Amino acid sequence: MKAKLVVLFMILIAVFTFIGCASSGNEEVSKSVEENEEKLADEQGDLESQTVTFEDSTGREITLELPLERVVVINRNTAEALKVLGVDEQIVATGDTTIENNSYLGFDDRPDVGKTSEVNLEQIISLEPDVVFTYTNRPDSTLEEKLEPAGITVVRLNNYLPDQMDQELQLLGTLFEKEDEATAFLEWKQGLETKLAERVNEIPEDEKKQVMALSVGFLNSQGGYRIFPSETTEGEPGVGEGFATILAGGIDAADVKWDASEESTTILVDEEYVLEKNPEVLTLHGTWLGGYETEDAKEHEEVYQNIINSTSVPQLKAYENKDIFIYHTNLIGSDKRYIGVLQLAKDLYPDRFTDIDPEQYAREYFENWLGVEYKGVWYYSPKQ
Repeated sequence: MKAKLVVLFMILIAVFTFIGCASSGNEEVSKSVEENEEKLADEQGDLESQTVTFEDSTGREITLELPLERVVVINRNTAEALKVLGVDEQIVATGDTTIENNSYLGFDDRPDVGKTSEVNLEQIISLEPDVVFTYTNRPDSTLEEKLEPAGITVVRLNNYLPDQMDQELQLLGTLFEKEDEATAFLEWKQGLETKLAERVNEIPEDEKKQVMALSVGFLNSQGGYRIFPSETTEGEPGVGEGFATILAGGIDAADVKWDASEESTTILVDEEYVLEKNPEVLTLHGTWLGGYETEDAKEHEEVYQNIINSTSVPQLKAYENKDIFIYHTNLIGSDKRYIGVLQLAKDLYPDRFTDIDPEQYAREYFENWLGVEYKGVWYYSPKQ
């Protein structure tokens, strides 16, 4: 009997010991699960609340919460930069004639919120974007005053001025987590710029040509002269069409300066001023003549003949030499400047650029970086 009691007592000890261990093990497992859940929750919270602080191109400090899921772009140059980076789905609307002048970007299935001079603020608010991208000088501060109280951040970038383009693209790469794509594109772009700069450095100063960059639209329709200045009032690189002259190894025949805070990128001068400067070369620029959807140069020829027949251009050295060239703004004064200036340099100094084919690089850009067919008429010369 005593032996049986001892055995029973031993069994009871074993049972209680097992139960205690199991309970302790469950507590440890439960504690581990809770800790992992808390860790995952913290990590998820970090992702949801990730922020980045930066300065836009006006110098304004901005803090954004990432990732950016819905953006409105009323700057067609920024729209193109985002296309280069492969950012398509996040763009919920565009403006600034993106659909009209940059049809190859493929945003025509999304709302157009208007030109920078007449933006539809109510439509933007209804789209509930995280960010609106626009130019530094347009629209005016009404954009911030109306949108930011609604929780919509305004970021001002240009993505076309030569001294800002690379930094702005890198910033966009950061904001959209496309740093590798931005770096790869800039390496390609800077390779073309280096090629041009090395060749231009070989041109003696006394061989450089005097060039005046003008609005082709104003000259054609009004017979007047609106100049794209190559320099700002602060001594910085000026408007793209004008600064292209300097990049291509030319000398700006005009001495007018551009106030970068002004919306207009041209300065009106009188006929006497142009005749006095008497440039050796005229470069004429605009977005309405030529471009991606243009199939031939017929309209360019008509515009050229109208200018010759109705303005004082035939009194200039540029006409005597037939050194008058028409360029689409997108190619030489905007986001594809690094390609357009190669064409301008070749037009100015054909003997020094015989081995350079700018159209080859334009084709690479459209097909490799934008992923679309290369086509259109982007420049014209009566010498062709």
